Amino acid sequence: KEPTSCLGQQRPEGSTQQQGLIMAVTSFLCGLVTFHLLAEGGAFSAPFSTRSVSVSANPGGPGVTIFGRSQRSTLLRESSDDSAGDEGEQDWRLFRAKLVASEKQADADSSKADGSSSEKGGAAVDESDLDGLGALFKEGDAEQFTPLDESQWAYDSGSVIETGAVILGGVEQEFGFGLRQQYFHKVVMLILDHKEGTFTKGIILNRPSDRMLEDDVNEGLKWRVWFGGDVQGLDSILPDIVCLHSLKSQEAIDCSTKVIKDIQSTNFDDAKALVKKGLAKCEDFWLMAGYAGWGPGQLAGEIDRKSWYMCATSSDTLLKELARQSQVVDPSHAGIETWETLMKMIGRQEVASKLSGNFDDLMLKEWSQASLVKDDDGKVGLARNPIGGAAIPSEVDSLMEDLQMSQRVQAGTLLRASSAERSPFLLTKQELHKGLLLILNDDDTKATVGCMIHLVASKSVEVRRKDRSKADVNIRYGGEFGIKGQNPLLWIHCSKKLRDAGIGTPLGSSAFSTVTQDDAELAISSDIASPDDFIVTSGVSIFPKIGRETLAREVKRGIFEIVDRARQEEAFKTLQTQAKLSPFTLDESIRKARKAWELCGNAEEPAGKEGPASETPGFDETDDRMVFNTDTPVSELAEDASRKWVATFLLGMPTI
Repeated sequence: KEPTSCLGQQRPEGSTQQQGLIMAVTSFLCGLVTFHLLAEGGAFSAPFSTRSVSVSANPGGPGVTIFGRSQRSTLLRESSDDSAGDEGEQDWRLFRAKLVASEKQADADSSKADGSSSEKGGAAVDESDLDGLGALFKEGDAEQFTPLDESQWAYDSGSVIETGAVILGGVEQEFGFGLRQQYFHKVVMLILDHKEGTFTKGIILNRPSDRMLEDDVNEGLKWRVWFGGDVQGLDSILPDIVCLHSLKSQEAIDCSTKVIKDIQSTNFDDAKALVKKGLAKCEDFWLMAGYAGWGPGQLAGEIDRKSWYMCATSSDTLLKELARQSQVVDPSHAGIETWETLMKMIGRQEVASKLSGNFDDLMLKEWSQASLVKDDDGKVGLARNPIGGAAIPSEVDSLMEDLQMSQRVQAGTLLRASSAERSPFLLTKQELHKGLLLILNDDDTKATVGCMIHLVASKSVEVRRKDRSKADVNIRYGGEFGIKGQNPLLWIHCSKKLRDAGIGTPLGSSAFSTVTQDDAELAISSDIASPDDFIVTSGVSIFPKIGRETLAREVKRGIFEIVDRARQEEAFKTLQTQAKLSPFTLDESIRKARKAWELCGNAEEPAGKEGPASETPGFDETDDRMVFNTDTPVSELAEDASRKWVATFLLGMPTI
C-alpha cells in the first residue's frame, strides 16, 4: 500500500527527504489551521517571495494545498493586537522564512531527480540547529539562503511592502544613483511605517557618520548621528530624528513603537529621558537623522523598475550589522559591506559581485567623504568648504568683499567653473564641471541669471541664407529653467562686426550680445550675418540670492572664476566648432568644451596633478587626490561624471 500523509492523502512520488519535509510543513500548517479555524472559522494565505501557501477550511475535513508561482494570494498581515505577543510574531516570521527555504530545497531536489540517483533515508538531525533552518540545506545549498548563524536569516520577498521589511538599493536599472542622490546607491533601508494607499516611511541603516550631536539633557554626552535619509535631516529647519533600539525594559517599551521583534523606535527626547533615568546608555541607541518617503504606489512602481530589492530578514541580522557598523566601520566605506552581506543572503551575490567598484560605487564613496566623514578641521558634511583655501575673514571684511565681487559679476561676465583638482561639481550639477557660464542679468536682491554655453545638444534650428539655402545652427543646453514666450531660444554672438551693425543688444560692456531669433534669422537671410556667427541656447541657469548665498559669493570662494575679456572671443570660436551631439560626436564635443575652458584660464595656471596610486601595498587612505580605498583619481571621476551627465540627460543614453 502506498504511504499516506497525516491527512490521508496519497503522497506524491519523490525523494524520501522531500516527503519528510512536506510532512513536517503539513503538520505545522495543520496546527495553524486548527487555531485559526477555531478562532475565526475562515481561510487565510501568505505570500513569500514569488510563491504562496494557502490553507482553507474543507467541508470534508481540513485540507492543505501548496501552490506554485502562478497562484495569487492574499497577504497574511501580522496581527495588530498587541496582546498577540512577540512569540507569535517570531513564529510567523520564522515560519515564513522556512517555507521559502523549503521550496528552494524542493526545487533543487526536483531538478536533480531526473537522471540522477537520490539519497535514501532521512536527513540527520543537528542538535545545534536551534531554529531548524540548517536542516533545510544540504552541503553547498546555503548560498541561495544563508543564515549566518541559527538566529540570522534573510530571503528575497519579491514585491511585498510591509512595516519591518528591508529595502536594498537596486543596481540593475539603466539609470542608477551615481549622478543624483548617491546615498541611495547600495542602500539598506528599514520600513518603519507602511500604510497602503497613503505613505511609506523608511530609514537608512548603513550610513553611519562622524557627526556628533550634543545632548541638552545629559551634560557632557554626545550622540553619534547616522544619515537616515534626505527628508528632514539635521540641516533642515525641522529635523526628524528616530532612535532605534532593542531595549526590553517596560519603560523603554512604553515610549517606543515596535518595528519588528526586538527592534523598536522612539524619538530623541524619550531616548535622552531614558538615559537620564539610568535605564539606558546613549550607546544603546542608533540615532538616525532624516528619512526616505514614498507616496501612494510610488515604491511599488520603483520596485517594478528594479530600483530596489525587497528583503525580509531577522532582527538579529539587522542588530548585528548595526552593532558592527557602530564599533568598527569607517564611514568612508559607505556601508557597502552591509548591503553585500544581505544581497548574498537573499541569493543575489552574483549581481552584487559583478557590479562592485563601478562608477556608482566611486560616487557613493565621494558622497560619504563629503557628507559623513570628518575633514582635518573636524568639520563634517555641509560645513566643509569644497574648495578650501584662506581662513574666514571678519564679518565686516567679508561684507565688503561680497560687495566688491557683486560689482564684478554683472550682465556680460563670463564665468569659468573652478580649476580645483577636487571639482565642486562632482556630486551635483555635473553639467557645470569645467564649464562656461555667461551672465545675462543680475538683480540686486532676487537672483542672478545666466546660461551655459559649452554644452551642445542633439537638436538644431534651421535657418535660410540669402540664396535660400538651408543651414542648421546647433542648440545648446543653457540651464534647467525654460524661457517663456514664442521664441524660447536665446541667440548670442561675440562679433564686433555685428555689434557695429547694431545686431543684438550688448551685455553690459562685454564682447557678448544677445539677439532675438527673428532678428538673427533676418540678419542671416540678408547676408549681414552667417549662421556660424551665433551660439543658440535653450534654457537658463538661475542662482537665487538667499541671504549671503549669492553667485558672487561662489566666485569669491573659488567655485567660479571670472574670465578676462581678452580670452573670451577665442573660447567662443572654439565652441562654435562643436558638432551636433550624437553618440559619435560625444567625446569630441566634450574635448572641444574642455579646450574652450582651458583657453579661458590664466596662462600661468599650473596643470592639475592627478598623481599615481600609492606604490605601497594597498591604498593610501590619506591621499585626498584618490577616491577612498581605490586607485581612481578624483579628477578622473569628475570627468567621468560630467560625461555621464551629458550622455544621460542630453543624449538619453546613460550607458554609452
